[in-house]
Amino acid sequence: MSNQGVSHQGITAPGLSEADQNINNTTEDISNVASGHKANLSNPNTSEASKKNSEKVLKELGGEDAFYGKQGKGE
Repeated sequence: MSNQGVSHQGITAPGLSEADQNINNTTEDISNVASGHKANLSNPNTSEASKKNSEKVLKELGGEDAFYGKQGKGE
């Protein structure tokens, strides 16, 4: 499988332009993804492998800076 056109969620959309594939990469959307991963870290029903993945994704998204409210926007 090629990594071309892979979004931050690892899903490809063949035939779409790069702009169309990144349509959901707004600051708010990234913050929502980060929030889900942060919640995953505190979920007692989540495996350690899943928590490690969430830690990795949060780091890639920018850590605490990935959260919409932390950027001073939209308030």
